[in-house]
Amino acid sequence: MSVFIKSFYHKFFPTRQLLIRQNGEVKHVVLASWFQLLVALLILVTFAWMSVSSFRVYMQTGKISDIEQSRIDTQTLWQKKADEQQRLHSKQLEQLAILEQKQVLLQSMIESLPASISKDSIKLDDELESPISEDNNDFHEPLIGSESEKKHANLITPITFAARSANLEKQYEQDFALLSHEIDKRHNVILTMLKGAGLESALEQHLTLDTQKTAQGGPLDIFDETKIPSNFLAIVDKLLVLNNLENFLTELPNTLPLANSKYYVSSSFGLRKDPMNSHHAFHKGIDLAGWHKTEIFAPADAVVLRAGRNGGYGNFIELEHKNGLVTRFGHLNKIKVKKGQLITKNDVIGLMGSTGRSTGTHLHYEVLLNGKQVNPLKITKALSRVR
Repeated sequence: MSVFIKSFYHKFFPTRQLLIRQNGEVKHVVLASWFQLLVALLILVTFAWMSVSSFRVYMQTGKISDIEQSRIDTQTLWQKKADEQQRLHSKQLEQLAILEQKQVLLQSMIESLPASISKDSIKLDDELESPISEDNNDFHEPLIGSESEKKHANLITPITFAARSANLEKQYEQDFALLSHEIDKRHNVILTMLKGAGLESALEQHLTLDTQKTAQGGPLDIFDETKIPSNFLAIVDKLLVLNNLENFLTELPNTLPLANSKYYVSSSFGLRKDPMNSHHAFHKGIDLAGWHKTEIFAPADAVVLRAGRNGGYGNFIELEHKNGLVTRFGHLNKIKVKKGQLITKNDVIGLMGSTGRSTGTHLHYEVLLNGKQVNPLKITKALSRVR
């Protein structure tokens, strides 16, 4: 083997002379075999180093390209997630606006309920009292970019906006359904009472007058009805009708004109034997007996039509109420109002006496509906059941 190496060495790296001519002189340089071998080895090492370096640069360039492409892909994915997040955010803002309108409407309806319906029957959930806020951290889902963040998010498992929104929607449906039930129940009670008391015509007059423009006004503050379901708005309309009926009840002479402990019914409405001649007669009112000079109160807001002497009525007062209703008071000891005077419910209008065609101290009390006498006890008893 050594012979082969020596033969190869001497064959390819023989001693060589390098002739150099300079300024007319010729010089020669002897290139020994070992020097040639050393130069060849240096060239080979240099070539190998350059090859390895070039390969490493090429590989590094590939890695950089892969990293750059990965960064671009990540950025593209992130932008896609950001766009989706923005769309989700916009959708949640719209849902939030709807929830807020429902909240405001529900709160306004509760505040507008008549006294006959207890507000305690409508339970506002804590979440309803504090609607989801845009500034809340869980208003929209966070963008998750790393595995550790994903694992952390999975461990937390927060209540999402969608879950809270669904809970609120369900609660609103329940509360509005409960409101609708309470309104319908009260509405039916009032209509049944009015029918039983024979006051349908008075209600018709009230509704007719209500359609006319009365003195109303105030700053405009409306709801965005595009964000409120039609079935909710229908419940609002039912509440408006109910409040109109409740206002109608307050305009009726819904109480007798005496304190409960100050009288007893000495003669009822309808057929009776006349107290003066014992003949059959029709009594167009009721007689309420009590102590001399007992105070007589106005059963509802009214205008005084007449006040003075009136034949068999003795000292007499006639009040005109709304919706075609009139009340009359006879046999008074003293009259405390004047014709044309505006009277408020429970104002003292006179004192009980025994003037006119009377056998003793009492109040003769009549109620007229569109000019026809009706039983005052029937009306007051019916109205007392819906207070």
